[in-house]
Amino acid sequence: MPQKALVVTVGPTGARTASLDDLDQHLRAGWRVAQASPMGGGGATDGFAALVVLERAGETEAEVLLDAVEEEMEGDGAGGLQDPVLRQIVEDDE
Repeated sequence: MPQKALVVTVGPTGARTASLDDLDQHLRAGWRVAQASPMGGGGATDGFAALVVLERAGETEAEVLLDAVEEEMEGDGAGGLQDPVLRQIVEDDE
């Protein structure tokens, strides 16, 4: 799983910072927090910082299968699934 670390700061009295906006963007893009650790600071006048380790989960087997089925269905217009395993899964669902 790919990981990245961010140092996220929050300004005095909880003011938003660019690093907090960056964390929000990563979370909206599908990253998730794997670990977070405080990094000092802590006074209400100083703000605080934290080391946040993010990870991007790989696709689940279901997502991979769904993508494969969608590609087969869009295919070349041959009128059905070409892959016998995918064809059987779809027929079992009908």
